[in-house]
Amino acid sequence: MSSPSLAAIHEPVRPAGWRPLLRAASLTGSAAVAGGALSVVATKIFAAMLGPTDLAVLATLQQIRQAGVTGATLNGQTALVQGASSRDGHERRQFLRTVLLLMGMATALVSVLALAAPAWLGWSTGLGVERAGLIRWLVAPVVFSSALVFLSAVLNARGQVGKLALVQITSPAVMAVLAYPLAVSVRESHEGALLWALAAAAGAAAAIAAILAAPLAPILFGRLRTTRWYPGPRRWWDRESARGFLTMSGSMLTGGAVASLVLLAARARILHQQGFAVAGQFDAAWAISMNHVSLVLASLQTYCLPVLARTSDRAGRSAHLTRMLTAAALAGAAAVCALAVLKPVVLAVFYSNAFLDASRYLRWTLVGDYLKVSSWVLSIPMLASADMRAFLVADLSAYAVFAVGAAAASQFRGAAEGTAMAFVLMYAAHLAICGAIAWRRYGFRPGAQMSLIWAGGLLAVAVVSAMTWRAA
Repeated sequence: MSSPSLAAIHEPVRPAGWRPLLRAASLTGSAAVAGGALSVVATKIFAAMLGPTDLAVLATLQQIRQAGVTGATLNGQTALVQGASSRDGHERRQFLRTVLLLMGMATALVSVLALAAPAWLGWSTGLGVERAGLIRWLVAPVVFSSALVFLSAVLNARGQVGKLALVQITSPAVMAVLAYPLAVSVRESHEGALLWALAAAAGAAAAIAAILAAPLAPILFGRLRTTRWYPGPRRWWDRESARGFLTMSGSMLTGGAVASLVLLAARARILHQQGFAVAGQFDAAWAISMNHVSLVLASLQTYCLPVLARTSDRAGRSAHLTRMLTAAALAGAAAVCALAVLKPVVLAVFYSNAFLDASRYLRWTLVGDYLKVSSWVLSIPMLASADMRAFLVADLSAYAVFAVGAAAASQFRGAAEGTAMAFVLMYAAHLAICGAIAWRRYGFRPGAQMSLIWAGGLLAVAVVSAMTWRAA
């Protein structure tokens, strides 16, 4: 008889329609809201106790870490979810094993780079050569985050939405618990405590993900009896799996690397031109903008990609996209309008009165957020179909607009506000490109009702933003 731990792992059943979308959205959305609330607590503590300058240092470290994770995982989380969702049987098991090896090698290379050239990384990012020691210790959160990406992608591909939601709230929960003692340590001139916050948050989330994914361990490491998922023992390396993963992740890595470099260059411009204090103000606006968008996107993304990867007919794909875009437009417009009205209150409550000047940057990024939510939804069919040439063209074109726009606007509005203005231009371009591709290649036909809902949301965002433009 088979051991219970090696029992068959059945393929989850995923019905179509509004109900599974709303269920996935409610689970991941609730986790995103809870995680956002915990992040607010941690950020509030850091902001109140440390001020804009130290917060800018933390944000820069987080940006460098994110760039490192992009390289360490080959920016392959989406490719892993798509590949595992679109394969069956032996191919699926070999695919996961191969990806695990590829990500492991990439993580090792990124770690060597951080340990070998910390001074150069500190200078090029604006953090400063004097903080080279901090960059060396970034290896720990990068390694933990790399493991977290792999485990989360496996849970996502398996449709374990509830478990994935629990993983999502772990990092902000740990950060909220540790925020006060770490802030005290930083205030006593122990700046390295900022790194321990990142390492502890990523490590705890990776540990929880490993525990929740433990029932799937025999799939990779044991001899599992024949099942619909990963039947039978096979070799660890498979050339076709590597080619399939790298074809998609290579495009994602190129786009992610360009994105990281462009964002790091924009941050370095702000730091060099306006200093850490203004960079801290900008970081507050940027964080609020990114976090509230993640509440909308996180509530949809775990459902969208696997479902579209399994949908081959144009009519079914268009119906899925219409539902997702409708939900995204309604939620995005409501969130943007609320934040536009409450900018000063949000900054004072989530940060402190020392961050009220961030309103001038937030007013721009909020407008871009509505466009970002919609463009993200329309980019999903390219990922689901592994149409990476089209995806890369859209991504690189958008970041080219951002880079040129930020550099140009910085000449007459300052680096921080110029970067915020370029954010709007970037997602306007991305939305136009993704919409055209979805229409021509994937048969997306939104219909009159969906078009009116989206246009109404955009009009509401424009009117509310205009009415509250000078609010401070």
